Formats: sequence, structure tokens, C-alpha cells
Amino acid sequence: MIQNLSLSIILPVYNEEENIKKVIKEIDDFFVSQDIFENYEIIIVDDGSKDRSSEILKEIRSHYSNIKAISHHKNLGYGRALISGVQSARYPLFFFMDADGQFNISEIDKLISHVEDYDIITGYRHNRKDSFYRVMLGKIYSWLVFLLFGLKLKDINCGFKLFKRETLNLENMYNSNGGVFYTKIFLKAKGYKIKEVPVEHFPRLKGKQTGASPRVIFDAMIDLIKLKYSSIRDKIKS
Repeated sequence: MIQNLSLSIILPVYNEEENIKKVIKEIDDFFVSQDIFENYEIIIVDDGSKDRSSEILKEIRSHYSNIKAISHHKNLGYGRALISGVQSARYPLFFFMDADGQFNISEIDKLISHVEDYDIITGYRHNRKDSFYRVMLGKIYSWLVFLLFGLKLKDINCGFKLFKRETLNLENMYNSNGGVFYTKIFLKAKGYKIKEVPVEHFPRLKGKQTGASPRVIFDAMIDLIKLKYSSIRDKIKS
């Protein structure tokens, strides 16, 4: 049985005032009750929220000894929020999880069971509980990534992933915006073993989704084109 692991849990937050307390309590309750992790920390990155998320995080910090809270003065995007979390992380395993309440932290057991044999264990949303529009956008994006880069992953942008520290090179991540953050990580992960695992996905009960706005979609497409151009240029140079 896998035991005595040390884990940094990184949660990007943007306008999640109605969800963040519940999500953090569920995470802490889960890790207190288990015996796999010897050490863990919860790193919350408030990416310039315009609601009360920042105030709520200040309140939460006084109740939990193992929480770090990082605040961006303005919204820098999903990728930059995760980078800030990685920069502050202490432990050899990084776990990324969205803070919108659509995942259950107990599903991490499905990922951890593969940690001895794989370097990156990525969840994919089994029976995804989002609108048809968002589900189709996700499928189209994953198809475009396969078409442009040959990366064949079921749900590349699923926000439920486990990484060993050595798989994340910050120098390759700084210019990675939300739309291509995970795509760039997987492109740079040559030589590392990757495992896909189905995880349960739940409906968003509170708050508003922001990841499928026309602006976000447009920016993601532009970032994909830039990334493709960059990869072609690197091949020519080499």
C-alpha cells in the first residue's frame, strides 16, 4: 500500500465566493481522515477575483494551519494562477484541482494508485455534468490539440491532475495562458509516463462559469496557433 507521501494541493480561484469554503473544508476533512499522506498543504491562488473570494480566503486562513493564500492584484488567467501555486509549493507531488465544487477530492485515490508507475496522472471527466455547449467545446479543443500536435488525450483541460515535481519546468510555463497551459505541459512532457483516469464530475450548484465566454474561446484559439508556430520554429532551429 502506498503511504507517507507529501503533496501540495493547488486550487486556482476566480469569483468562487459561494464555493470556496465548502471545497476547502471537504479537502481538509479528507486529508485529516486518511493515512496515505504524511504531509500536505493547500495552496489557494485568488486570480484577481471581483467578488468576496479574497475576503473569504483571509477568514479561512485563520482556521487552517496548512493553508497558503496567494492573491493576484488582477486576473492573469488560469495558467498563471497555477504557476503561482507551483512556485510556492514545497512537496514533490503537485495536485491541481478546480475550486468550483464540480470535483470530489476523494477521487484523488484513483490517481494516487498509479503514482508509483506514472509521472503524470490526469483525470478525465466521466459523464461530464456541464452544458452540451461546454462539453462540445472541450471535445473540439481536445480534437484540435490532437490534430495540431498529435497529443491524444480524452480531456486535456480537465482540472483534476497529479504531477511529480520534475515533470513541471517553470521556464516552459511562464508564457502559458489558460487556454494552452495543459497543452504546453504535455508537449514538454516527452519521456515521462502519462496515465489517464476517469473521475466523477458534478454539476456546478453555485456561482457562474467563466471559461466558455467568446473572449476566452477566441484567446484559446489564438494561443493554440501561437503554440503551433512556436513548435515549428523550434523544430527548424534544432
